[in-house]
Amino acid sequence: MRSILAVLAAVALTLVFFFVGQAPAGDPDAGEALASGCASCHGSDGIAAVDRYPSLAGQNEGYLFKAMRAYQDGDRRGGQATVMHGQVSGLSEQELRDLAAYYAEMPRTGAED
Repeated sequence: MRSILAVLAAVALTLVFFFVGQAPAGDPDAGEALASGCASCHGSDGIAAVDRYPSLAGQNEGYLFKAMRAYQDGDRRGGQATVMHGQVSGLSEQELRDLAAYYAEMPRTGAED
């Protein structure tokens, strides 16, 4: 009986740690509504027309979220960090996740017509 309870407790703890550690998912549709301010540098299709700006289409969602969060927190410096800080400073964590999901969902060649 004790071994069954120990197994059940271990499974329950594993599930709790798994679900508690999960970040809320981004909503690409909500991200699209937020992305108009990003298009001037990163392109309306996520493909930047100017080399000094990165293309965001098809990038890893987690990476995009962490990068925007680092700009927001002031942990990224140099380049266009000041501009990016201004762009993301007023966004919530969920809005950052939504933008990341929007760009991650795009094909690397840009938005589909």
